[in-house]
Amino acid sequence: RQREMIARAVDNPVGDQPPLRDKLRALKRDKDNPSVVFAFDDVSVPLPPMQSPDLRQLIMEYCEQVCVEEGVTDIKFISSIALHRFLRPDEFKHVCGKKLFNKYYPQGRMFNYNAIDAEHSKHLGKTRHGEDVEVCKEFAESDLAIYANVNYVPMDGGYKSYATGMVSYNSLRHNHDCDTLKKTKSLYDPKRSQLHKSFGRVGREMAKSIDIFHVETVVDENLFPWYMSWLSVLMRRMNFVQKLVARVTVFALRFIPLWLRMRVFWAIRAPFGLLEVNAGETEAVHERTLDACYKDKVLDVEGQAGILIIAPTALGPYTKDMYCNPLLVNTYALGYYYNMYVGGLPLLKEGGVAIVVNEMHYEWSEPAHTTYRELFEGVIAEHGDLDEFERFQDGFATNERLNDIYRAGKGPAGVHGFYMYTWAAHGMDSVSKVFCVGAKDRRGADVLKWECKDSVVDA
Repeated sequence: RQREMIARAVDNPVGDQPPLRDKLRALKRDKDNPSVVFAFDDVSVPLPPMQSPDLRQLIMEYCEQVCVEEGVTDIKFISSIALHRFLRPDEFKHVCGKKLFNKYYPQGRMFNYNAIDAEHSKHLGKTRHGEDVEVCKEFAESDLAIYANVNYVPMDGGYKSYATGMVSYNSLRHNHDCDTLKKTKSLYDPKRSQLHKSFGRVGREMAKSIDIFHVETVVDENLFPWYMSWLSVLMRRMNFVQKLVARVTVFALRFIPLWLRMRVFWAIRAPFGLLEVNAGETEAVHERTLDACYKDKVLDVEGQAGILIIAPTALGPYTKDMYCNPLLVNTYALGYYYNMYVGGLPLLKEGGVAIVVNEMHYEWSEPAHTTYRELFEGVIAEHGDLDEFERFQDGFATNERLNDIYRAGKGPAGVHGFYMYTWAAHGMDSVSKVFCVGAKDRRGADVLKWECKDSVVDA
């Protein structure tokens, strides 16, 4: 069924894009062997990782088959990672599928985009706001770019797919800053988000030079396999079996070391279902994606609260296979969770109090989170004010020791930790106080200036 939905969308695109097969035939008339680049979302979405086959695999297998049938052989696959950690070979195999991996990876035609070294990018100009549009070179020079997306939340997809993932640091520095994130009133409402407005400007500029055929999917809320489905159910709504499994699991976790918990958790593969798929021109496609996303995921809440209890977990885009360190607890709590609203106001009143429930393990997965730790201990600890800490950004962006970790595929780029802090800028700027409950190590909370309490009741 999923393959049929994808084929139908690719063959019946929306917007001003013709069907993929027609586009390829037109290209072949003008050029003997046109170049086609497949770009696709990295492993930061969706989470937990999807059960095989991954939707990106199904999209790219079908589109690649059409390319081959039409005589196109100059094909490359590029992970849209920007400053994130490079995909490992096993991750390429999972996302792209064994067939495409075996065909293209050994030939060097399936690879990660290096967004920090100039030779891998091409400058296409600037937006009317002066934002640099510096793009992955192969993507920019292709005759046709096909983007394969997995949309789990309305923050993702649209121009954000390639105006973030396929651009260099020189482009990202214009919108991944405190000023933009403070003005981004919800990460999940692109029409009101200053961040997404910048993505739109950059993306439209890219689309002037690059022919982009965009394929977007919307997945459901089926995050966990049956034996862990209780994680998505409120305790008071669990049946007897779910309550029993939950209590036994929670009890057993007391005796399992953190490293083993992490390995067990990240071995989970999610049985996501496909709700909708659309293909064609980016804006037309994404409008339908957002409609489907909102229909599936938005709940109406009457009024705001003075106190918001937030319980961030390790289930996030920067903790795949890794510990959730204190910097990322802040990112998830006051960044993603606080900003999870559409069309109205955040759950917490301006000047309200947030209670963050998390064990706050002071664990840093080295070398993947080395840049996060050095930022947290060397900058945020002394210069955590949002208007002050950014002056240290260029030093991290040009730190070759940290960037070598990125080049080696072991972690994000040196500057990426700054974006983890600025991502929470709107929440940090809006709350008056944060209490931390359940901290087993108070060092992280102390740096963030959170007051620790033993229980939610005490807080």
